[in-house]
Amino acid sequence: MLTLKDISLVRDIGLSHLLSRDQIIRLGYFTSVTRANTRLRELASLDLVKRLDTPFLGQSLYMAGENAHELVGENIARLLEKRKGSPRFVQHALSVTNVRIAVIAQGAKEWRFEQQLWRIIAGSTPTEIRPDGLLHTSKLPMFIEVDLGHVSPTKFAEKLKSYDLLNFSDTCTKLYGFDAFRLLTVTTGPLRARHLRKLQPSSSKFEHLVQTFEDLGIPKIGCWS
Repeated sequence: MLTLKDISLVRDIGLSHLLSRDQIIRLGYFTSVTRANTRLRELASLDLVKRLDTPFLGQSLYMAGENAHELVGENIARLLEKRKGSPRFVQHALSVTNVRIAVIAQGAKEWRFEQQLWRIIAGSTPTEIRPDGLLHTSKLPMFIEVDLGHVSPTKFAEKLKSYDLLNFSDTCTKLYGFDAFRLLTVTTGPLRARHLRKLQPSSSKFEHLVQTFEDLGIPKIGCWS
């Protein structure tokens, strides 16, 4: 019999793209490796989750299974249909979750996922904005970008321009329900962090914090092919 925790976990896996067993435990779904392995195996037998084995991590990874569509709702189900498990996709998804776990441990609340944040900013040239996450703090809401060094400086500068567009008129309020925000980019190392900071125009009206995984005590996910 499925529990509310099972349903919440399956939805979480769907929205997170995928989760490792240890991440599932750290998110509070289970209190032990044994219990996690047992219940995940049961959910896999129902095809609610599917296990991805990889020689590059000492544990399995879990994505939403075929029958997860019945639990996650129509909007999430449509996203699952096009989901792929490429190495870069996996590395980024796991890294975003590690950031999520770290900021929650520091007291942040109400994490929202990429799929819940994807918007089009209207204009003469419509602009896509697609943060990796959003959290609420005691100060302003904070968008999250996780940078693994794969994005060119030009592309990252375009990301920053899309955040600038949120400051025009009441665009941010219409799209997200609040009128001011901060942006936190978590990246690979000090040199990359310095380069990303320099990409923000001096005219920008939002605060852009750039920190490394090490700064925040977040373990980095290695890449593989």
